[in-house]
Amino acid sequence: MTFSQAELEALWREYGRDLHRFLRVLGADHADADDLVQEVLLYVARHPFERRSPGETAMYLRAVAKSLFIKFAQRNRRVIAVDLATIEAEYAQTVGDDSDDAVERLKHCIAALPERERLILDLRYTRNASREEMGAALNLSDGGVKNLLERVKQKLKECLQRRRQESS
Repeated sequence: MTFSQAELEALWREYGRDLHRFLRVLGADHADADDLVQEVLLYVARHPFERRSPGETAMYLRAVAKSLFIKFAQRNRRVIAVDLATIEAEYAQTVGDDSDDAVERLKHCIAALPERERLILDLRYTRNASREEMGAALNLSDGGVKNLLERVKQKLKECLQRRRQESS
């Protein structure tokens, strides 16, 4: 089975945004995530798969994206300083809530954080800073950076859960 150009375009329309977000969560910058989404579609064009449910299709495409991201990071000698399996599992849990409302809830939760916690998120997820760079910017040890990031992620998770319940 091969995909026609129209089917590939449909895959891009249906799953491109999700793949881009997923790759950004893994650590790709905006431009690299764009390129990797295109690589996912090229891979699918060369290695067709049987489309099943939307959830199964999304899961398969994320697996391809993750594999391509790891190869990209290795080629470019980038260090992946995150647990990809945990991120993938957490991302898959939230995919059902992939609406613009979810993004707005996240923005609200981030805005409610103290400045230092917003800064560490910016350093890690926007600037892709290393732990050493984050530690220097915040005057923290390597362990302190790790602990602060974990606390901030937990705060965001709890805030998102509260806001999701409030909107239900």
